[in-house]
This record gives sequence, C-alpha cells and structure tokens, in this order.
Amino acid sequence: MASSRWTASTESARAYVEIPLDRDPVALVAAVAEHGARAKVRTGGVTPDAFPTAAAVARFLRACTDAGVPFKATAGLHHPLRAEYRLTYAADSPRGTMFGFLNVFLAAAFLRDGMAEADVVRLLEERDPTAIEFSESAVEWRGHRLNQAAIAAARESGIVAFGSCSFTEPVSELRAFLTPQRRTVS
Repeated sequence: MASSRWTASTESARAYVEIPLDRDPVALVAAVAEHGARAKVRTGGVTPDAFPTAAAVARFLRACTDAGVPFKATAGLHHPLRAEYRLTYAADSPRGTMFGFLNVFLAAAFLRDGMAEADVVRLLEERDPTAIEFSESAVEWRGHRLNQAAIAAARESGIVAFGSCSFTEPVSELRAFLTPQRRTVS
C-alpha cells in the first residue's frame, strides 16, 4: 500500500530566509544566494511602526535582483495598492499605510527590467489606481512598460510569492481593480 505521507524533495521544498530591512541587506542576501536559499521580506505588521519605508523595500529588491535571489514578500499585503488601511480585522484596529501587492510585484519586475531605484521607490509609494494599466501583452506605469516575457521572467527568478492573512481579500480587491471599466494600454 502506498504511503499517504508527503515527502519533500529539494525540487518541491525551498528554504526562505527572512532579511531584516533596518540595515543594508546586500551581505545577507549574498549569503542566502551562496546557500541556494531564497529570501523573504516582511512588509508590514499589526502596528504602524512594523512597516518599512519604500526606500528600504527598494534596497532589498535591488539586493535580490543583483544577487539573482528569488524572494517572497509577506505581512501587510492584503490590498493591490498602497493606501491607509486598518492594520487588523478588529473594528478598533489602528490604521497605517500598507504596501500594495501590485506595487511590490511591479516594483520587483520593473527593477529586474532595468528601472532606476528612485523610480522603484515611487512605484512602491504609488496610490493612484489609474497610474497602472494592463493589456493582454503588457503592464504600464507612468510611461514605463513591461511586456509579458519580462513579467514571466520576474516571476520565475524574482518575486515568486506574497503572503496575506486573507486569501479572499486580495483576490476580490484585485478583481475590482481589474474591472472592464478601467482604462487599459493599447
């Protein structure tokens, strides 16, 4: 009889190492690369002070891109775009400015495609939903364009996942963000 236990192999299980953003991450990301692991960045928490600056996130993205280290982002990525939100689901929860998962994914992809770090910071801080446009073959942000191949490459060897306390919230908000009424690039 076949065993019902799942066995992880090096092909199906990946080690992620959380990198702190309070200092330059280059050396830690290099160590992660040396050991064949992946990096993890925490982009928020349940208090406003748990959220790093956009510049710190951009610095992490640059370190991973330069070292060729795939990574995931967790905490506080419940919404597509950066804005002020309640930090927990409690009615009396404090509010804080959260990163959007689209901001983080697109910043990583554009950075991998050659975008300047200053523009990456601006993209991480973007709050205007009309500034990001999608088509069948590309995504555009304020005159910068990524085709499908660049997006696929970023997903393969750059940002591979994000974490949220909710599965339905990011999905439903992304659906609303991508409604047919939104303008798309041609």
